[in-house]
Amino acid sequence: MNQHQVFNFSDLELILEDTSTSFEFEVDNKSDLCCTFPPCQLDMSQKFDQAFLPVLYSLIFVLGLLGNGAVAAVLLSQRVTLSSTDTFLLHLVVADVLLVLTLPLWAVDAAVQWVFGSGLCKMAGALFNINFYAGALLLACISFDRYLSIVHATQLYRRGPPARVSLTCMIVWGLCLLFALPDFIFLSALHDKHHKVTYCRHNFPPVGQTVLRGLQLVAGFLLPLLVMAYCYARILAVLLLSRGQRRLRTMRLVVMVVVAFALCWSPYHLVVLVETLLDLGVLARDCNRESHLNVARSVTECLGYMHCCLNPLLYAFVGVKFRERMWLLFMRLGCPKSRLHHRSPSSSRWDSSWSETTDASNSGF
Repeated sequence: MNQHQVFNFSDLELILEDTSTSFEFEVDNKSDLCCTFPPCQLDMSQKFDQAFLPVLYSLIFVLGLLGNGAVAAVLLSQRVTLSSTDTFLLHLVVADVLLVLTLPLWAVDAAVQWVFGSGLCKMAGALFNINFYAGALLLACISFDRYLSIVHATQLYRRGPPARVSLTCMIVWGLCLLFALPDFIFLSALHDKHHKVTYCRHNFPPVGQTVLRGLQLVAGFLLPLLVMAYCYARILAVLLLSRGQRRLRTMRLVVMVVVAFALCWSPYHLVVLVETLLDLGVLARDCNRESHLNVARSVTECLGYMHCCLNPLLYAFVGVKFRERMWLLFMRLGCPKSRLHHRSPSSSRWDSSWSETTDASNSGF
């Protein structure tokens, strides 16, 4: 049988010697190069992970829970009148919260080892992928909804059955669960007897990691980004032909959220692409390069996690309507009224918590 089709324990030992990041989508299977290129010593990347990842994960955990908790509170306070965009946002908040809840586990994994068993390993790894895909697909849904409303003056969700937006969200979650199946099946707590350390890693042949990386790149990043780019390019073209700056402001927040998504996840995918080229033999193997690549993977992975914290900040500092609804919520909780804007946030013409991201028919488009 071909050595690429066999995954035995000796292969696993070589793999675990060369693994340093706190969480990876796949095991770095390099056993096929063991005879011509021995495993690299990755002391630098291991020390970096142990020193910085627990601190960064803890910070993202706190900020992500507080920020997304505030967004969820504001949206749920007006759940009876939620627009389609707000509904997508609420589901996006759920996805972000699911991710940050796993970060304490990965912090312990980075600092010590994986001590939570295979069950939590599968669950935590799957939640990461579910959040990744859900965030991209939900942002694509929002952009498509805005595109239909503004470019074609079509209210897909408002004029259709009330459950249509919920059905769309269910389809998105179903696709995310489908894409996360490799994590539920192949992730497990693998013990390295040589180093006496347990890792949460995928346990599949080398071809599996290439397929998984390709799926993440295409379905979880490139296709949603292309949908967003096309929709907002058409929307901005329409808005530029309209009179006044108010209509341009209607897209400011959503565009910033999409830009934040691209900036947070692009570096990670570039690093993964380089790793894939190394595994396929397109790039020459070099221990110094691979050590720096592992550090880059940890840093860009944290940058991707930070995306969970950025959306609430954008809502708070860019979304005028969102700020007004948040102050109303603070008033209900007994906070001082002096900082609240005097005008009422409940406008008959604006119904979205995303400030200016309203339906075209309500904004005068």
